[in-house]
Amino acid sequence: TIMSAMLGFLTVLLWATVAYSDISPMTDFSLDGMKGKWYSIGVASNAKWFTTHKANMKMGTLQVEPTADGDLHVTFTYLHSKGSCWEKSHVAKKTDTSGCFFYHSKRNNNDMCVIDAKFDEFVIIHVTNTEVGHSSTYIKLCGRSPHLSNGVVEKFQKFALDNGIESENILTLPPNGNVSNPFPLNCMKCLFKVKNILFLL
Repeated sequence: TIMSAMLGFLTVLLWATVAYSDISPMTDFSLDGMKGKWYSIGVASNAKWFTTHKANMKMGTLQVEPTADGDLHVTFTYLHSKGSCWEKSHVAKKTDTSGCFFYHSKRNNNDMCVIDAKFDEFVIIHVTNTEVGHSSTYIKLCGRSPHLSNGVVEKFQKFALDNGIESENILTLPPNGNVSNPFPLNCMKCLFKVKNILFLL
C-alpha cells in the first residue's frame, strides 16, 4: 500500500541519517572519480562472518559505473582457485550526504561512505552492515592497480584501528590468479546466473 511504502521510505531515511552521524566522508567527493575498474586490496572487520572466512579471502576486481541519478552501480568479480568464478552486483543509492550511499539486500541494510580517496590511485570506504538490529563495520581499501604504496596501506590500517578493528582482522589481500582481467573467459557463464547478490564494497 501507499502507506506501507511511505513508512518504508521514512525508515530507510531515518536509518541513513543515524548511520552517517558518526562518519566523516571526504569533503571533495567526486562521483565520476569512482568510475572504472578497481582492485579490492584491503578489508578489515570484527564481524563474525569475516573472522570466520578471512583466511580464504583473496583479491578481486570491481567495476563501478555512476548512473544518471547520481547512484553507483557496482559489480564485483572473483576468480576461485579452481578456475570457477562468481559475480555480484548492486546499485548503491545516493543520500543527502555527499560521498555516502545506501543499498539494501535481502537480509541487510548497508550504509557506505567514501572516507578518503585519490581517485587515480586509491579509495578507502566505510560500510555499516545491519541485520535484524545487529550492525557490523567493514573498512575497504581499493586501488587502481593491484599494488599500492606503503603509505596508502598504512593509512587504511590506521583508519581501521581508529574505528575499533582489531589488528589481526585488518587484511591486505593476496593476488588472485587472473585478477588483472575483470571478466575472465570462464566467468562469462556467471554473468547471467548470479545477479543482485550482496557484496560489501
